[in-house]
Amino acid sequence: MQEFSALLVSTNSEKKERTEALGPSPMRTPLFFLGLISVQFFTACGGGDDSTDGSENPQDETGGTGGTGGTDGSGGSESLGGGDGSGGALYEGDTPTALEAAAHMGRGVNLGQMFENTQHPRTFEAAAAKIDAYYDRGFRNIRIPVTWTEAVGGDVLVTDPTVGAIDRDHPRLAVIESVIDYALSKPGLFVVLNAHHEYALKTEARSAVLEQLWTDIADIFRDKHHRLIYEFLNEPHKDDTTAMAVADVRLMTGLAYDKVRAVDPERIVIIGGNQWFSAHEVPLVWTDLEPVGGGTDPYVMATFHHYDPWTFCGNDQGDYADPWTESNLTTPMGTMANWAANVGQGMPIYIGEWGVGWGSRYGAMTCNNIRHWYTLMEQFASERGQPTAVWDDGGWFQIFSHSTNTFGNNLIDCLEGACEWDGEERMNEGCL
Repeated sequence: MQEFSALLVSTNSEKKERTEALGPSPMRTPLFFLGLISVQFFTACGGGDDSTDGSENPQDETGGTGGTGGTDGSGGSESLGGGDGSGGALYEGDTPTALEAAAHMGRGVNLGQMFENTQHPRTFEAAAAKIDAYYDRGFRNIRIPVTWTEAVGGDVLVTDPTVGAIDRDHPRLAVIESVIDYALSKPGLFVVLNAHHEYALKTEARSAVLEQLWTDIADIFRDKHHRLIYEFLNEPHKDDTTAMAVADVRLMTGLAYDKVRAVDPERIVIIGGNQWFSAHEVPLVWTDLEPVGGGTDPYVMATFHHYDPWTFCGNDQGDYADPWTESNLTTPMGTMANWAANVGQGMPIYIGEWGVGWGSRYGAMTCNNIRHWYTLMEQFASERGQPTAVWDDGGWFQIFSHSTNTFGNNLIDCLEGACEWDGEERMNEGCL
């Protein structure tokens, strides 16, 4: 098995804090073919991780065995559009609304463990190779996790972590901007830029720091194409892994929102929960939309992270022969769809992280149960019009190998809708 840095191990250890109830019965079918992707406009009333960075959240409190939205997770919404899972036709406009973006973002991927951690070289070349590989497979959104106020590789991107002003001469900022420019040069490719492992900022609820950070980000990238999207604060949990206070998240998000809107009223922004970005957190935090335009801003999107059940998806969880059920996949999607159809006033949903930490146990990915989860996860999300970004850290959640700049296993085929299994049994030897 590949060796990883102590920092990666430390980061992945956060995931061990999560627990999740398993569904009671095994799934009944071997493999589904990915159908037409649909874009969900939540107009009808209907009806969880940073894995580590793959995400660190205990998933939806329902445990994926029932709850709001039933087992289809549709939220009673109408859907349309799509064709190949990549969001359908390329977006060719200049200022997409959040709904228009969601209609075209389709499948996506995280540039995990690059600009928020030290696992991979923080270089344009490393990022561009991964972008190229996924774009050529029809992926149409790239999420770029960036840590701004904590040290990465020995230094920070801000002049003072207690203030939040970005060091505009920092060489890593120049690399990040070159990566964003390269991704935006790809026709129809959307880019999500966030604030990721801001530990002290979250733990101490440093609202002024987040406000200053997004003041600078909005100014630095103000002239970029509007396919560049801002996600204010990834998984807002404290150092002890407890949730940030709802009031703090709403206040801090509202301050960041106002600073972005002062510069660009048409830049899409993303809001989320207050701990691990599990689906159940959004309805708890966003009982109304007053801090982010009051429901009248068409350039707001909501996100959640899908690692359900965490006892299967997480790293260092033992074997991967867990009998998860379809409701583990669809219930969090339904929770978000129901919120979007009501409080969200039609807001589109983005699944910003999902995946399985298979590499924490195995040297090679040969587990059919994991393959099956990747196939159904993408299928169910596309059926509900919820664009996705798989967590691929090139390590424990690996799909793309940074050492060879090629896909290191066939999970890429699985999430596209059809992949080969080792034998016919879902719980094959590769899962033990």
